[in-house]
Amino acid sequence: MNAARDRVIEALQPLPLPAGAPVDVRVWLVAIDVALPLNDTGLAVLHADERARAARFLRHEDAARFCIVRAALRHVLAAQTGDDPARLTFDAGPNGRPTLAHADAPDFNVSHSGEYGLIAVSHERRVGVDIEAARAAFDWRELASSVLAERDRHEIDAMPEGAQSDAFFDCWTAKEAVLKAHGVGIGGGVIAMDGFSVLPRELGRYAVDRRAGAFEASALVAPTGYAAALAWSV
Repeated sequence: MNAARDRVIEALQPLPLPAGAPVDVRVWLVAIDVALPLNDTGLAVLHADERARAARFLRHEDAARFCIVRAALRHVLAAQTGDDPARLTFDAGPNGRPTLAHADAPDFNVSHSGEYGLIAVSHERRVGVDIEAARAAFDWRELASSVLAERDRHEIDAMPEGAQSDAFFDCWTAKEAVLKAHGVGIGGGVIAMDGFSVLPRELGRYAVDRRAGAFEASALVAPTGYAAALAWSV
């Protein structure tokens, strides 16, 4: 069992905080083996309800992503609280945002895409993360109207064509991270993704429109072919 636990822990890689991020925030990158069997002993920390949720996924790789990131999250939060990772209990906020049922619970947020996941934790503030596989074949213009605010669109339109796709993914992940830190989620009814801007981006930091609330966001170091962002309350 220890070897299996260590395998999950070894999948966690601490990421350096972007310049200007609060020192109380911690971020981890999770390497995901999408072929991992769901009965792998490294996933033994999961509860029955988490396994039931995994069983509802139609594709094995989607179930594996959920299980691996959730198991990694349990180990991260156990290290933060001193509890047994298998004994942690999760609650949900008004909009379904997960919280930890613990007296001194930190705020946390997770994201996963492709073969990687992200976990962010803070004892001092709200945090949000997002990671997306920036596929070259993906036509970002199909989502532009639902993601980009007017200022974002102007910034991207002014860029060379070869840079526009990467800029879109940067913008998209930053907005997802802000919304997840806020707790409304996509289509939460309080903030529309195209209702606030985050561009321009300078030195990794985004100019988060205050229509989204008192949040800041920054790009994260991401694996090749991915875009990632961190957001936090101020």
